[in-house]
Amino acid sequence: MAHPLWTKLSAFEFDAQQATLTFTRRLARDNGWSAELAKRVVDEYRRFLFLSQVAGHPVTPSDEVDQAWHLHLVYTRSYWDELCGRVLEQPLHHGPTRGGPVEGGKFEDWYERTLGSYREWFGEAPPEDIWPSSRERFGRAPTYRRISLLDCLIIPRRLLSRVAVAILTLLVALGTSGFIADISPLAIVIGVVVLVLLILIPMLIASAGRGGRRSDGSGCGGGGGCGGDDTTGGDSGCGSGCGGCGGEASGKPMIQPIAGTGQISIWIDTDWPCLV
Repeated sequence: MAHPLWTKLSAFEFDAQQATLTFTRRLARDNGWSAELAKRVVDEYRRFLFLSQVAGHPVTPSDEVDQAWHLHLVYTRSYWDELCGRVLEQPLHHGPTRGGPVEGGKFEDWYERTLGSYREWFGEAPPEDIWPSSRERFGRAPTYRRISLLDCLIIPRRLLSRVAVAILTLLVALGTSGFIADISPLAIVIGVVVLVLLILIPMLIASAGRGGRRSDGSGCGGGGGCGGDDTTGGDSGCGSGCGGCGGEASGKPMIQPIAGTGQISIWIDTDWPCLV
């Protein structure tokens, strides 16, 4: 793209050369992403920054891009001095939603307009795994929570589905063979429990070692997004975090850690809002 601002953004370095834990690695670690996904999110954050200046309307990032924005704000010199001061040449503020259905509708509209401007400026549709539909972006976000892997075990919901299918298949096979008729109901229950534990425990240990997909989910997205109050991009904000949106989004929150008790709670990690 032959645009002077894009040239400057393309040359902007998010990762300090001498850092062991670079910006991209920290983003991957905090969100439980692969290194490749984190790199792609940073690239999409770069595109979002460009749109914030040229779209001519308020812009709103996806939750993934918003995580990169949140993290970048922590690097104050990089964000304010280098990005805003030397590249954008004006401030780009990040402000949370005020909550409520009016704010929620506003940010959804801004998000849809952002997706449209993305297609217009970059000549392609945004990647769906980083820029999901408006319904998914604002429907899932309220379920995110910040958790500690020392307190919680992360069980992917898709894993529970696979375990249920495996148990059902086994029971059907035993039933059709006539073997199950000679076993007491108590023995069947005990066998099922043991089978579940044998399947889940190794996977939970591996999951705890890798980290959760959303270990830095901050409750962002309760009916909001990010956008500027004018067309200059100088006062973009974010309604994706802080304070939620008054609960108008669907889906119940995930199981939360039992704070201060020393107990280990189970956190269900899912690709959809948890129904617990």
